[in-house]
Amino acid sequence: METPRIELLYFTSKTCGVCKVLKPKLLEAIQENFPKVDIRVVDVEEEIEFTGQSMVFTLPVVILKADDKEMYRFARSFSVYEVLDKLKRLSGE
Repeated sequence: METPRIELLYFTSKTCGVCKVLKPKLLEAIQENFPKVDIRVVDVEEEIEFTGQSMVFTLPVVILKADDKEMYRFARSFSVYEVLDKLKRLSGE
């Protein structure tokens, strides 16, 4: 069985305090534990259309996709561990 291509979308803005604290911790943990995961950081102020298409209305938001299909969405209050747990499930570990 082929492992899916996993992508993480991290929606943030320059004015989001929680995003500034969470982003480095989350991205470092993912790169360390799941180096094959594609990470895309989306600045909602610069990518307004994509943000709307993704139905993102609050920050921070993390969307996990497997083979371009949304599998999990985290919004506002979530931990690095929750995201890592779902990545573990998606990657079959």
